[in-house]
Amino acid sequence: MSPKQTMMLIVAAALVFLVSSSAFIVDQREQVLVLQFGNPQTVVKEAGLHFKLPWQSVSRFDRRLLESDAPVNEVITKDKKTILVDNYTRWKIVDPLKVYQVARTQSGVAARMDDVVRGKVREVLGQHTLHEIVSGGEEENLRAKLMLSIRDRAEKDVADLGIHIEDVRIKRADLPEENSEAVYQRMKAERQRIAKEYRSEGEEAAKEIRAAAEKQRKIILADAYKKSQIIRGQADAEATAVYAAAHKKDPEFYAFLRSLEAYRTSVGKDTRLVISPESEFFHFFERSK
Repeated sequence: MSPKQTMMLIVAAALVFLVSSSAFIVDQREQVLVLQFGNPQTVVKEAGLHFKLPWQSVSRFDRRLLESDAPVNEVITKDKKTILVDNYTRWKIVDPLKVYQVARTQSGVAARMDDVVRGKVREVLGQHTLHEIVSGGEEENLRAKLMLSIRDRAEKDVADLGIHIEDVRIKRADLPEENSEAVYQRMKAERQRIAKEYRSEGEEAAKEIRAAAEKQRKIILADAYKKSQIIRGQADAEATAVYAAAHKKDPEFYAFLRSLEAYRTSVGKDTRLVISPESEFFHFFERSK
């Protein structure tokens, strides 16, 4: 290879190195801060191919809507109750230069923002009672108003961080474990009291039903007994009338039939009677001789 060709290769390699170290691509989902020896030079937000000096570097920041899930926050309410609040924040970077100046990195500014939001959560929720925070109280849309108040107050304090807070939301608000156990025991005692009242009311209703059923049973039995006695009396009267009619037609034959019936009723197998032979009971036996 000739010296001229060697020189051309060296120049070409230098050009390739120069271009590769000077060109950078900005994705549409990010924004770039160009740095020179650690000092910010320019902000590039337009997506595409861009160029810088070979000795300059770039720091990339997300331009999408981000979400930060903060650690659980301990809040003391207006009625002196302690609750554990778990909240998250939606935010985005609007000025990479400010972010770099105050926190250097995206994670650093997120941590500072979380501290601000946690403070505003304690500040806003501390002005309301536990009942208002959990159930909304008597005011309509109180929970939404609290979230907007936290967002607006936090937004003012993070304006110099180069970010914008879109929304702050509470995922859950719980009592501390020791308080939760006490609340659980109170709820359990209350439920047991209500259950006892229901059981007492049920037992009272059961007694009333049983008493009504017993009364109805006695009335039905008394009515049935009354009807049976009436029917029995009517039957006895009819039988007496039949007997009287039979006696009228043939008194002697009627007496004979009655005697046979008395014999059949009183004299059975292995029956012993101690009675005088001249007794009227055996009147028809004497006549049959």
